[in-house]
Amino acid sequence: MEYKFNFLEKTHKIDLEKSDALFKVIIDDKKEYYISDVEVEPNLISFKADDKLYNIYCFSDKDKTHLSIDGENYILEFEKDISTKSKSGKQQKGNSVSSPMPGLLVKVPVSVGDEVKSGDTLAIVEAMKMQNELPSPRDGIIKKINGKEGEQVDALQVIVELE
Repeated sequence: MEYKFNFLEKTHKIDLEKSDALFKVIIDDKKEYYISDVEVEPNLISFKADDKLYNIYCFSDKDKTHLSIDGENYILEFEKDISTKSKSGKQQKGNSVSSPMPGLLVKVPVSVGDEVKSGDTLAIVEAMKMQNELPSPRDGIIKKINGKEGEQVDALQVIVELE
């Protein structure tokens, strides 16, 4: 998944790939990190990077995400011009739609076999008392739905797959 955000008046890009129990994070196509032991709770993300434990406290307010890392506070503002982003500012791309964070799968307004257009809402996930509409990354046909309304979903869990 690719994310774009503004930090200290500069736009940054983060690519996030999951492989087994590891996450590969590439920042601005330059810095590469491998993250393990990821635990996500409401308003808290814990993980290990380079054998050091990190706790990031976070909450979202409209298009901004507030982070607290080792006593330092940061504000990230997600790009507004990404055409396939959800209301939370997280971009969806490829052949599936994943939950950007753990939460409750509130609604799946599509069924297997439905034809959808890029930007159509495929699922709605509620997290931190905010509903995040997850848009289709492209035109296509719904191949599979991995979850039912009312179920809890994990961060990066694939919810809807396209043919």
